[in-house]
Amino acid sequence: MTNEMSSVWEILKITLPALIVFLTAYFLIRDMLENGQKQREFEFRMNNSKKVTPIRLQAYERLALLLERISPQSLLIRVPPHDLTSSDFHHQLLAAVRQEFEHNLSQQIYVSPILWETIRGARENLISIINKSAEEIGHEAPALLLSKKIIENYIDEENQVILIAMNELKKEIGKLF
Repeated sequence: MTNEMSSVWEILKITLPALIVFLTAYFLIRDMLENGQKQREFEFRMNNSKKVTPIRLQAYERLALLLERISPQSLLIRVPPHDLTSSDFHHQLLAAVRQEFEHNLSQQIYVSPILWETIRGARENLISIINKSAEEIGHEAPALLLSKKIIENYIDEENQVILIAMNELKKEIGKLF
């Protein structure tokens, strides 16, 4: 029995240090591999951000331009009323807003969903102001009267959503730098 006990003891003296060395090596190698993977991911993100950041900045610039171009002051200058009826002018304004928005639709992939929804909301709010103004003055009124009514209704708005959207855009750009 003591012979058996001493042989178990001898096996344990050899096995326990080997097990400790094995576990230490296992955890060190695992940590080293994980750190290597994290380093490669970090380098990939850094290289990727060098390519994506200029594209994102360009998207922010284009969206700022979109908001500026669909603001009533700018829109009414770019789409002059000439000798149109309010109905014709109304359709031209809506087409200009729609065209500007569709031209910049792809920029949504570079900005946050919240910012994109804010910009969409600004466009929808402007369309509702244009529609409301057109209803208030009638279809056969001169286009100049419609443009005045749009400016009045926009100024009367408690929340000028185009300005709010522009401020949100600036905030999001500020987070990048």
